[in-house]
Amino acid sequence: MDILSHRFLSHFPAARGAELARAARSIRFPDQAVIFEEGAPSDAIYLILTGRVRLTKRGAGGAHQTIARLGPDNYFGELGVLDGSGRSTRALAEGPVQLARIPHKPFVKALSQSPWHTVLRLFNHISENLRTTNDRYVTEVTRKEKITLIGEMANGMIHDFKSPFTTIRLAVESLAIEHHDRRTQELCHTVSRQIRRLAGMVEEVLEFARGETHLTKRTVRLQALFEHVTETSADSLRQTKTKVAARPTALLATVDFDRLARVLLNLVTNAAEAIGPAHRGRITLAATRRHGQCEITVTDNGPGIPRLIRDTLFEPFVTHGKRGGTGLGLAIAKSVVDAHGGSLAFRSSSRGTTFAIRLPAAG
Repeated sequence: MDILSHRFLSHFPAARGAELARAARSIRFPDQAVIFEEGAPSDAIYLILTGRVRLTKRGAGGAHQTIARLGPDNYFGELGVLDGSGRSTRALAEGPVQLARIPHKPFVKALSQSPWHTVLRLFNHISENLRTTNDRYVTEVTRKEKITLIGEMANGMIHDFKSPFTTIRLAVESLAIEHHDRRTQELCHTVSRQIRRLAGMVEEVLEFARGETHLTKRTVRLQALFEHVTETSADSLRQTKTKVAARPTALLATVDFDRLARVLLNLVTNAAEAIGPAHRGRITLAATRRHGQCEITVTDNGPGIPRLIRDTLFEPFVTHGKRGGTGLGLAIAKSVVDAHGGSLAFRSSSRGTTFAIRLPAAG
């Protein structure tokens, strides 16, 4: 958007707004670039022209918590400029972002030369933004407490599950040794596979609560990964009309096989639940090389992701229309993809949804 049409300038008389526009400097930041750190000098106000900005604040444990996400036509950094304090948050670019940077002196000058109702209108808007940000911060603190509690529960579950898991695994191995018919072997393999999956899921919840993601990476054929996912998902989707298929690929990627498999299984399961048992669902796994990266896609023909949750889809505890869902699945999936040095995004409409995972390619 053009800086002259930005709503921040609409608070000022036309002449003052034009002066601020001339004083502004357009600046671009790449994805995940730090615009300013918490505690840095407050030397300018930033107007968002394109892209998104995330504001975070360091919590008691030292980890940064997201308190706001801002898009085009929003602005930030004004409080420190007004009261002379340091930055109260850290600002990060979420994807490429273009900003207009208005230095401290031109802003204060324009404000001092504006009529009282301009100042009042601007301060009312700033107060509204501050109230909203405070509400979001309280929500994030509460969310963090929930994650910590779930982590403690997951730790206890891992401890309590070890003995039953071991007993079931040994029993299944004994059955497989004693009975060599094909059906028994298939069932034993299914039980063993699902036990490993369940143990891995609980471990992932524990690591997510700790803010950790430990990977054991190796170069794998994505075709083998897809075959594993389609085979495993068949166990849980057997009673539905949804079919999962994978397009042939010769691509290689250096990944944690088990972790990435659980990410794909989560996407497949979510898609199947969104489609529902009454419809003939189709879910397709595919991989292509794009711009030097490996892009893995999971595409469905479901009803699409509700607009209500699209902006917060990868945040913890975000769920819609799922029975018994924790809202952690996609948040954990994104943390695993991020740990691989990749990205997870989606596009959705009433005709279906595609999740795209971009990873460094190998081979």
